[in-house]
Amino acid sequence: MIRHYFIIIAILLLSGCASDPVPLNYYLLHSPTHEGTDDEHTVKGRLRIDKLTLPDYLKQRGLAMQTGPATLFFSSQHVWAEPLSSDILQTLSTSLWHDEGMEVYTQNIYDRAQTTGVTLVVDDFIATHQGNIVLRGQYWLFPENGPPVSKRFNLQTPQQEDGFEHTVIQMRGLVVRLANEIAESALALSDSGAQQD
Repeated sequence: MIRHYFIIIAILLLSGCASDPVPLNYYLLHSPTHEGTDDEHTVKGRLRIDKLTLPDYLKQRGLAMQTGPATLFFSSQHVWAEPLSSDILQTLSTSLWHDEGMEVYTQNIYDRAQTTGVTLVVDDFIATHQGNIVLRGQYWLFPENGPPVSKRFNLQTPQQEDGFEHTVIQMRGLVVRLANEIAESALALSDSGAQQD
């Protein structure tokens, strides 16, 4: 009887060694090969990113896609290379600087003077079952002088190609569009503040 147990255990161990491990594909939202340059930028404004809040489903390691009106799929093979919150902040900061000329500071790096604070709440950031990629939420701008301003955003783009890699590239494009919107709002806010002075 004991011999049968050893044979069964040996077969299980051998069958476990025979199967290939599932390959993982890692994705970055930001682009390490951004085309911009750090030289000779004209600083149009300064932003301090105070807080970024994501829904729980975006705190998962696996990439998520909506598969129906109320269902999500989390991939176990296609995963974020780093926490999505860090990657969103890096993509947003890079775009604000390179594309919009806005210096970006995190909360603990720069004194609050002469910066506009930003709090960002992302409600959804996902490829939908309807073939769109959605970035939806709200941000608040806290100017140096004056009351805070709140703006809702609902950015969408049709999914151009199937696959996680193409989806991530289009998600990056939505963050770039959000950076543009935040920069325009912050500059309009500082312009209106300067006119009141």
